Amino acid sequence: MFSRKQQFLVEMKEGLDVYRQKGDFLADALMQQLFDKHGHKMGGILMPFLSDFDRTDFSLQDHETVAFFSENNTLPLFFDFKEIVRATNFFKKYQVNIGIVLGCYSLPYCYLGEDGARVLGFSGRIQSDTYNRLQETGKFVKNVLTLRLWEEKKAIALILKVRLMHAFWRFMILKSEKWDMSWGVPINQEDMMGTNLSFSLIVLRGLRKMGIEIDQAFEKAYYHHWALVGELMGVSPELLVFDTKGAISLDKAIAKRQFRSSEIGMKLTESLSNSYQKMANNELVSDYFNAQTRMFLGEQYADFLGLPPSKYTKALLNTINKTSSLFSNIYA
Repeated sequence: MFSRKQQFLVEMKEGLDVYRQKGDFLADALMQQLFDKHGHKMGGILMPFLSDFDRTDFSLQDHETVAFFSENNTLPLFFDFKEIVRATNFFKKYQVNIGIVLGCYSLPYCYLGEDGARVLGFSGRIQSDTYNRLQETGKFVKNVLTLRLWEEKKAIALILKVRLMHAFWRFMILKSEKWDMSWGVPINQEDMMGTNLSFSLIVLRGLRKMGIEIDQAFEKAYYHHWALVGELMGVSPELLVFDTKGAISLDKAIAKRQFRSSEIGMKLTESLSNSYQKMANNELVSDYFNAQTRMFLGEQYADFLGLPPSKYTKALLNTINKTSSLFSNIYA
């Protein structure tokens, strides 16, 4: 499912340039409404609710927020519940392995995009509060891949909360007037789709690098699932991908435009490694993270992020992966 329009975007630099200057019109409009109403108190009112993934009831929020939820609490036409069942079953079966891939591949992969990574560096939160942010990311992934939450119609609310959280940070970063627009709009369409690919294409690629064979039916379901999440998250529909061919083409286009060695990428990767080490209270965990991430990323990308040479053979990494539960505890 790779349209001519999307092919044009992949092949023509100008196509993705347009999406780099776009945020999320509906969510951004809501942030402006709430700021007009509450001023700088908006964050204290809104963020405690958005960051609590155990609360899915929007009814006690501002009527503007309730209206946003009501208007966007719908499933796209391509929604197929059978694919949700397959995708969530796939996650349940491989959640330990997916935890490793997310922790050692997906997140560092996102740090390769210098301009997109600047958002995390701007807030400073990934460096000062890494553990809590990792838990939030892990809980979000687990929630959107839990069948019960789709059956109970809670998954959409959780996705919309993250969508509004992104809009809040986009609004506040722009409000600070410290953001250089040559980097693109904060949390723009290109970066949002790149992040979506890190949860779909990169997870599937990482599992294969770990020697796991993936049935085509489950692969298709996994792409469908993350396309669904992307649509609800506010990603432009024409950027969504539904198969490996489309995902690889778009990923290559984004990587060619955005991936480079950068100070912020190195700092974020170092902070991630240090966080894992502190959580495990074991220096060997940092060595494992560096080695595992280098294996996943390949030499060039690992060098971009300043990862030291690997101390582990692939065979030893495979043994550790089968016995370690650190990353699965965070993400699964």
